[in-house]
Amino acid sequence: MKCNILVGMIVLMVLVACGSSNERTKAEQDSLAEVGSISDSLVVQGYKVTFLELGAESCIPCKMMKPIMRDIAAEYPGVVEVIFHDLYRDREVGQRWNVRVMPTQVFLDSEGREFFRHEGFYPKDELKEMLDNYLASLNPE
Repeated sequence: MKCNILVGMIVLMVLVACGSSNERTKAEQDSLAEVGSISDSLVVQGYKVTFLELGAESCIPCKMMKPIMRDIAAEYPGVVEVIFHDLYRDREVGQRWNVRVMPTQVFLDSEGREFFRHEGFYPKDELKEMLDNYLASLNPE
């Protein structure tokens, strides 16, 4: 019983620490529009990879991922579609993707199957290495 209460308090403290404000400034809304938003159909036609970034606007590691998401979208045009979703705005998405940590990156192939997942901040060089290896495996020479 005491363990359950302790676990509940820890989860609550983590949620409070990441912030739960759904208020967005105009600049934040504009930057999200550049990255994209989640839709019912998670597979974006014509792309080899759909990169789902599942986090929150107020989460510090999630904020650190924003420039990386923009860079990936710019460096892999027509190949990787980057989609961000704020889990505070729609908690069901977090449940759907079994998110345990914010941010969580989920990578889907062109058929919508998950082929890779990472939890927490994902350094750009490591993310690019994973993507390059996956894309190379699609076209073996």
